[in-house]
Amino acid sequence: GMALTIRSFVAGPLETNAYLVADDATGEAIAVDAPPGVTADLTAAAEAAGLRIGQVVITHAHWDHIADAAPLAAATGAPLVAHPLAVDRMETSARQPGLPVEISSARPDRLLDDGDEVRVGGVAFRVLHLPGHDPAHIVLYAEAERTLLGGDVLFPGGHGTTEGPGADQAAMDRSLVRLAALPPDVTVYPGHGRSTTIGAEASWLPGTGKPTE
Repeated sequence: GMALTIRSFVAGPLETNAYLVADDATGEAIAVDAPPGVTADLTAAAEAAGLRIGQVVITHAHWDHIADAAPLAAATGAPLVAHPLAVDRMETSARQPGLPVEISSARPDRLLDDGDEVRVGGVAFRVLHLPGHDPAHIVLYAEAERTLLGGDVLFPGGHGTTEGPGADQAAMDRSLVRLAALPPDVTVYPGHGRSTTIGAEASWLPGTGKPTE
């Protein structure tokens, strides 16, 4: 059965979702993404629920997902985990001019790539590397639990933007084809806004046998 409890915490000027993902049976948890200013609320919620945050997973290296990476890792004592291509941006974003928030430089403690596993108590998430919005973009997929922590790849009615440095529409299309192959009842928890399912987006996803523009 569904042993996961997933809570979202919306933070920062782009209303970015951080997620607290817990295995109810063990009280083990992970945090997914670290938007600006999220640390206090997320750690307080974990403490109130008696959860132990074992990892802080970053889906991709855009500023609104990494601003609190260092403070969140420090507050939880948990290792910071990201794709190899996120390392440089996580270390140097603090020096990027013109950002609306303060960003701490952060260095991942562990790197994740396609096919790796992230465990949350008794639940196994498989890592899918899905570039297009960002070269470093990963998602976490728990097959048995029909749960996908999707970052900024898939949203209700559309995909993450492919404008901007490192973005690539052809790569995004390939990533969407991979998502389209997942079961329709998989719930997708995105980096902004409300959740959806693979099935709810099937009408426009490439690779589902339906016409695409």
